[in-house]
Amino acid sequence: MKNRNFFLVFVFFVLVFSFGFKNNSNSLEKNCSILHKGTFKYGDAQFTGVIKIKGNKHVEYHDKYVIKSDLEWVNDCEYNATMTKITVPNFPYGVGDKMNVKIEKIEGDKIFILTTVQDKQWKGSLIKVE
Repeated sequence: MKNRNFFLVFVFFVLVFSFGFKNNSNSLEKNCSILHKGTFKYGDAQFTGVIKIKGNKHVEYHDKYVIKSDLEWVNDCEYNATMTKITVPNFPYGVGDKMNVKIEKIEGDKIFILTTVQDKQWKGSLIKVE
C-alpha cells in the first residue's frame, strides 16, 4: 500500500510538472508582446531610466542623455539591440555593440529580463507605463 501511494504521488508530480511547465512556457511566449511596443521604466530610488520601443526602434533615456538602438527580434521573447547613437558620457559600450535581452518572466506590467552585452550579463526588470 505504501509503495502504491508513493507511485501515485510520483505520477501526479510528473504530470503536473510536465504539463504545467509546458503550458507556462507557451503562455509566456504569448504574453511577450507586452515588450514589443510601449514605454517602460527601470531603476531604483536613485536612478530611473526610460525605454521607448516602437517597431524596430529602441530609445533609452538617461536624464538628458540617450542611447538609440535598432532592434532585431530573435523570437517573441528575445531581441538584439544594436546601438546606433550614444550620448551618455563615459558609457562602457559603443556604437555597433549589441545588447541581447531575454524575457524571463512577466507578472502583470512587470517584465523580468536577462540582459547581455559582450561578456557582461545582468538581471533586471521593466515596468510598462504606457
